[in-house]
Amino acid sequence: MRTVLELIDLIYDAVSDRSRWQVFLEAFVEATGSKGGTLILNGAGLAGWKVVCWHGWKEEEIRLYIERYAATDPWGADSRLAEGEVRTTTDLCPQEEFEKSAAYREWYGPRGIVCGCGGVILRTNAGVSGLTVQRSREQGPCGEHVLSLLRTLLPHLRRAAILHGESAAMRAELATFTGHLDRYPHPFFLTDAEGRILYANAAAREMIASRDGLAVEDGRIVLSSSQQQKLREAIGEIARGDGLPVRHIEARRPSPKAAYRVLVMNVPNFGALPLGTSQPAAAVLVMDSESELEPDPAILRELFSLTPAEARVTGRLVLGRSVEEIAHETGVSIETVRSQVRSILSKTNTGRQGELISLVLRMMPFRRL
Repeated sequence: MRTVLELIDLIYDAVSDRSRWQVFLEAFVEATGSKGGTLILNGAGLAGWKVVCWHGWKEEEIRLYIERYAATDPWGADSRLAEGEVRTTTDLCPQEEFEKSAAYREWYGPRGIVCGCGGVILRTNAGVSGLTVQRSREQGPCGEHVLSLLRTLLPHLRRAAILHGESAAMRAELATFTGHLDRYPHPFFLTDAEGRILYANAAAREMIASRDGLAVEDGRIVLSSSQQQKLREAIGEIARGDGLPVRHIEARRPSPKAAYRVLVMNVPNFGALPLGTSQPAAAVLVMDSESELEPDPAILRELFSLTPAEARVTGRLVLGRSVEEIAHETGVSIETVRSQVRSILSKTNTGRQGELISLVLRMMPFRRL
């Protein structure tokens, strides 16, 4: 049988790994000598998380209970118990009255359940969070040892539920942050004060894979020849707050292509949690004047009310394709492409292809993935 400390450890294990809530519930049911149990956690806020666990019941049994009996169950304590309060089922409804209910006759009774207890963990605008156990006639009513254990665990469950919610919100924010940066057209890195990479967006990962003047060794950005020392010094100065908050490096490439323009910028410290294990100290943005970054067609369609075909033509114009090249690539006639270009210019209120390209480059936030 699990000790109180072991149960508490299981509770806090679940803060970062939601599968551990199920492990905790099973251990709690075993520790109380009960037949089954349920754990429901409702999280408030933007993350919209919810944890529903049960032990001792099949999924179809739980579904039947929710559909037919949850709303009229005499044991339902959501509206009657305060946060942190613990009660037995007889506190909520006299046994004789309970056994007359449809919930007992059709669900609890056939499964051998006659009593139990529970407590309210947390109340938020998303609902009530609670922990309950159900017991058979042979197991008998919840004694003081069961109620005492539940009272001991409720404050830990409350803290863990709040931490779980905060963690879920941070994961959701980070996923949004990285999702948008992966669509950003330029390679972008976050590094610590020693130049170790903490984050690299999709464009940065593609640049690393090309190995044309920028690589990664021992987890650090590596530029060719003397630029490496300049990069290291720039990151160090930015991390220490020395001088200007931006440094510029021209990074030559082995290929005949134009040099990269590397900007090293400071990262304000707002007291946020570190990304991984380190606090970001510098942001590194790499500009490649020879890259071909096709705008996202979905964004083009939405911004300028273009048809899918017109959005594709616009994207190729931005890449520097001629009307003849676009016709060849898309398998349509030159006159069809010219007609599409005229429609695009009209919809974007531009008079020439150069104006159109300038407009798109000013307004497009994302590249095509």
